[in-house]
Amino acid sequence: MYTLRADEFFADPGFPLAIASRDPQPLFPIHTHDFSELVLVIGGTGVHFTEEGQYQVIPGDAYIINGDLAHGYKNLDDLVLINIIFQGAGLGIPDRDLSSIPGYHLLFTIEPAYRYRDRFQSRLRLSPQELDRARNLTEAIERELSDQNPGYQFMARSYFLQLIGFLSRAFGDGDGSGIARQRYRLGKVISYMEHHRDRMIRIEELTGISGSSESTLLRDFKRITGSSPLEYHLRIRISRACELLRSSSFSITQVAFETGFEDSNYFSRQFKRIMDVPPREYRRHHFGTPIAPHSPGRSR
Repeated sequence: MYTLRADEFFADPGFPLAIASRDPQPLFPIHTHDFSELVLVIGGTGVHFTEEGQYQVIPGDAYIINGDLAHGYKNLDDLVLINIIFQGAGLGIPDRDLSSIPGYHLLFTIEPAYRYRDRFQSRLRLSPQELDRARNLTEAIERELSDQNPGYQFMARSYFLQLIGFLSRAFGDGDGSGIARQRYRLGKVISYMEHHRDRMIRIEELTGISGSSESTLLRDFKRITGSSPLEYHLRIRISRACELLRSSSFSITQVAFETGFEDSNYFSRQFKRIMDVPPREYRRHHFGTPIAPHSPGRSR
């Protein structure tokens, strides 16, 4: 097994976005990479395989491949792919508004976690019209990256954000199979957390959104994020506190109140547990630095 490296694809390491079109896709042995891919299946068929399993891909399929996933393609029949290669943190993704779309969490977090358990039934499949729209946006990205006219990085990033927003909305409102509806409700749970960074939430609120029991929600949520729902939400609030410490003149107590902590001492303890430094020291080292997108990710 080998690893594809970002420096093989990104002309500017400071702008981690590239397009790799495969027409047709060659046989590709199992591999990993140190970037993410958004894959659009444009034509033909093939089998995408990993160490966990395999599934057939057909035109209209759209899915995310995270860099640490060992994967490849086989049994190809004129398979045509467009791979959008990127590193989200370097592009400022996600922003808060994008995170408010349940389909965003389906695309980037939930579907990859459940891909083989669901037998790929919760994937995003675009209609021919939607696929044309997605393809037009990738062509716009590719033109900007190729021509490199002044402002091309801004323009390429803006088209990429449009593409992600479009695909996230294309997941719809949970229509389709029971599996798709269930996964969509998990996306709504995460979006609800993103919208309530300024207060504590109760598990009862989340079970109401998910339509599942507390035990089922806890099990499913830990599977996709590595943590409990309330711990995940706490990390979102701490990420918001980091933004305020970097960019505002609020006191530590004010930052605590702005992120839903009634006790500033408790806030400081939780902040240090998650960030490894107290909030005052964090501010001293980071005040005025750019705010990176938050990613609570898996508990460490």
